[in-house]
Amino acid sequence: MNAEGPAPRRDYEEALRSLGLIFDEGNLSDVLVVELSSGFGVTALEPDGDALDASSQRRYRPIETHFSDEAIAKASSAGSGHRGTRHRADRNEEAFRLIGRYINGAGGSSVLLVDQGDAFLVRMLVEGEDDMPHRFVTLSSHDLDGLRQLAQKARNRT
Repeated sequence: MNAEGPAPRRDYEEALRSLGLIFDEGNLSDVLVVELSSGFGVTALEPDGDALDASSQRRYRPIETHFSDEAIAKASSAGSGHRGTRHRADRNEEAFRLIGRYINGAGGSSVLLVDQGDAFLVRMLVEGEDDMPHRFVTLSSHDLDGLRQLAQKARNRT
């Protein structure tokens, strides 16, 4: 149990988009994200420079880090500078934005995200659920395509 209390309600679409941008800029992969009251804890794999192993495969090193709410707000401000510039979001920025939009729509909080390569496992706390308050969802590439289409339709209606 977290002695600091539950995480504050967030705009997950923006917060996770900002994290995804950071992940893309750092070429991070196999990302695991845990929401904390002060931001997000992350474990991931980071490229080990230009090092290759004996079979000419890129080498990675594990990292653990914390992104405070302030760091996410700074990334959000930097990311908003991309809007209207034909910036094309990379994999993590786009996927995490769509997942954040999904979490907002479901009324989720206290999230855990696991990048499984071809899908994302999402665990979120959903108030008012009858039996277990945590909901687990796996979002595949196909599911993300559907979420992208819904987001585009919503933008075209405004």
